[in-house]
Amino acid sequence: MKDKIFVLGASSDFGINLIKSLSTKENCIIGLHCYSGKSRIQKVLLKNKTKNKIKIFQSNLDSQIKCHKLFNNYLRWSGGINKFIQLNGNVSKVINWMKLHQNDFENDIKINLSSVFYISQKVFKSMEKKGGKIIFTSTSSALHGGGENSFAYGISKSGIVSLTKGLARFGAKKNILVNAIAPGFIDTRFHTKVMKRSKEDLKKRLKFTKLLRAGKTGDVTNLILFLLFQNNYITGEVIPIDGGDWI
Repeated sequence: MKDKIFVLGASSDFGINLIKSLSTKENCIIGLHCYSGKSRIQKVLLKNKTKNKIKIFQSNLDSQIKCHKLFNNYLRWSGGINKFIQLNGNVSKVINWMKLHQNDFENDIKINLSSVFYISQKVFKSMEKKGGKIIFTSTSSALHGGGENSFAYGISKSGIVSLTKGLARFGAKKNILVNAIAPGFIDTRFHTKVMKRSKEDLKKRLKFTKLLRAGKTGDVTNLILFLLFQNNYITGEVIPIDGGDWI
């Protein structure tokens, strides 16, 4: 039986690393979503030869209609789905939450939570008959109130926690396993390009991790692969991968 996989936010650093691993799997049909990072995905696919059937789906996620259309396009091409991974995320403006403008707040909620909810409506319905596995991406800080300068991101990612718990409950009788990963300080562009942290900022951040080092995208990929291909009994969990930040 072919695994039919759809990755939302595949051009992220997590997505790029995951694609490298998925390309080594055999007999898969893989849909890869991106908004503006199509060239990043294409470079990875060119370097990692695969016999799998793979297609890139480029789309905005700013409305329910667009989210549903995106998934319908994937479904027509793939003929089904049994594995879904959500990796997209956004911080519109790095600023103290008291100064955050309505448009930026609502955009973060829209991209980080609303779009995931809308896509999940379609994914869940498509998995109801044969079951499947759903993996969301939250963040470890969301479980502790979020960051002062990325508060909307934290709030929206807290919503992912509720979505995970709810869909796991709804999906249990249909053999749909739903879990979330909650990355902490991982060495990605998110901290440098999105959060605009300097080298000094990053050094200070390292001191908060009990392991005194940043995680790697490969650490996240390994957890995702376990949940996708080996897990058959864990559901409804939000699994931190944060180097012991909060212990």
